[in-house]
Amino acid sequence: RLVALLLFVQQSTTTPTIMKVTPLFHSPHRLLVGDAPLVGVLDLPSSASNHERPPIRLFFPATTVSPKPRRVKQARYFVNNRVSYVLQGFAHIALARHTTKLYKFVVRPLMWMVSLFFPVRFLKIPDTALVTTKKDDSPVRYAPLNNNSNKSKSQSLIMFSHGLTGTGEENALFCTALAKRGYVVACIHHRDGSSSRVPMPDGTCKFYEHLPNGDDYSPNHRLEQVSFRAKEFLYATKWLLGEEQGGDDYDHPILQQIRPKLDTKKVIASGFSYGSTTCSLAATAQPNRFQCAVFLDGWFHVDYSSKGYLYNFPPEAFGEDWPNGANNGNERSHVIENKEGLTIPSIFINSAKFAGFPKLYAATTTLANNINTHNKHDSTIPESTLHVIPNTQHQNFCDVGFWLPKVLLRRLGKFIDLGDADVLEASENILDLTLKFLKQF
Repeated sequence: RLVALLLFVQQSTTTPTIMKVTPLFHSPHRLLVGDAPLVGVLDLPSSASNHERPPIRLFFPATTVSPKPRRVKQARYFVNNRVSYVLQGFAHIALARHTTKLYKFVVRPLMWMVSLFFPVRFLKIPDTALVTTKKDDSPVRYAPLNNNSNKSKSQSLIMFSHGLTGTGEENALFCTALAKRGYVVACIHHRDGSSSRVPMPDGTCKFYEHLPNGDDYSPNHRLEQVSFRAKEFLYATKWLLGEEQGGDDYDHPILQQIRPKLDTKKVIASGFSYGSTTCSLAATAQPNRFQCAVFLDGWFHVDYSSKGYLYNFPPEAFGEDWPNGANNGNERSHVIENKEGLTIPSIFINSAKFAGFPKLYAATTTLANNINTHNKHDSTIPESTLHVIPNTQHQNFCDVGFWLPKVLLRRLGKFIDLGDADVLEASENILDLTLKFLKQF
């Protein structure tokens, strides 16, 4: 009995083994490191009084108001936490068109029920403060930080364009991370039919426009679409800088705080996938507007060779004209004014997936080389570089890896392919390359 008692005492005083608990989700906290106390998030919907401005989600360095700070409410990944709205848009693309009875009576109610338990509904973006459109009810104020290498007091504005089928919300962590380091970031939600679903100024919504297949396919659709997106991109830029006016939210107190601090000559163009195509066209059209560009897994080549369409995309960024019919793009029709193409210094960050497409990767390399060739006689202009993140897929360049539990991401591997790269490490690599490039300006 004495031996048993001694053994019991020894076991009870031994340091217990600490079990390592694996988090259910990939945590984005390591990405959100910077000097800004908070990141303010201001959602600016379409305005009935200004049809030209697209919806914008604005991320900016912020701090709580004083002397009596109000309760700060964190921002969600989706505007107004409209998970059902977004899911219904993607269902229109993947399951059934929104005009069909199947969609109206089966798919839409099903997406609504799924949204009630969809994990991202319960997630918040860390270190953020949601600013409402009520002009006298902001819990935070703009807190400008110096993010320029030349130590000037002006701030850089980053304009961001989303990808094909995107919503302007799938790169919230990338935008938040940049704002945490002092940048003002505006993410545009395009209304050209390339988004899965987007609210319109008249209160309706616009779903993704499916392209015709076979003999009805026309290369003009994407070319005209990206031109529309570029115009939205440029107008939103001028509106935020105060060069264009109008709309219910133009004189929002937060915008009045931010506008005087922005440098009109230090705008940065950025985008993901189709968004890279968009901002490259905008920067080609107005090269003096932008000081540099950040392209995340850009779509720079269209290959529909079975119908004779094969061209760099957008052609204007390559100093080329629009393709005229078939013949692999050798015949051109739409003549552009800027024959030099894209000339501003740029960084191209690609997934291993996109780098594996020879024609697409060759076009991306050509674009980077063209920029360097144009700027080779000016030693003050940073070099344009191309990087590939190993073992990554296209979806590693947006937030989807942080929306769902790890086990669910593995189960949905056929639909959400994130490759073999660690989700957090891949995002860190993308962000680190971006910040290292931006520090040169």
